[in-house]
Amino acid sequence: MTGPVPLAQDPSTLVADCATCMGLCCVSPGFDAGDDFAFDKRALAPCRHLGRDNLCRIHETLTDQGFPGCAKFDCKGAGQYVTQQIFPRKRWRKDRETLEAVSEAYRRMRAICDMAELLHLAARLPLSVSQEAARQAMLDRLLPEPTWTDETLAQAEEAGILSDARAVLTSFRDAAMRR
Repeated sequence: MTGPVPLAQDPSTLVADCATCMGLCCVSPGFDAGDDFAFDKRALAPCRHLGRDNLCRIHETLTDQGFPGCAKFDCKGAGQYVTQQIFPRKRWRKDRETLEAVSEAYRRMRAICDMAELLHLAARLPLSVSQEAARQAMLDRLLPEPTWTDETLAQAEEAGILSDARAVLTSFRDAAMRR
């Protein structure tokens, strides 16, 4: 992928593109040393392996160097979406207030992308006409046009968009059992 790619109804847009991101997954979340990570990292602190170019310097050998959690992680496009669409050209790594805002938007966007992915996968189920309509309506809410802003992400979270998406997915249980 090159250039900003808005999230869309096409599941192929829910893919991480590290080259067009700014390393949000290497800064925003914290992690504890263990099976998935070789050392502890505080939330909102850059990983020691994050380069100035916002790329992981050990990406090719993550698992060998004790970071299988990083190797398995996929933001589903949330990182590049936040850095390109919501906070374009913001210098967030050195400004704590902006870093917190970007990280919060990233957390929200990751949750949106996770739910959108599950709803795309649900299309494989033998859904009724009303279930398919509910699935599509929820995708329309999760992946709106025009695109998300920091404010609309916060408002959607406050309004319960993720709970609504979980409720729609839960309503598909009978279809999953028919499969």
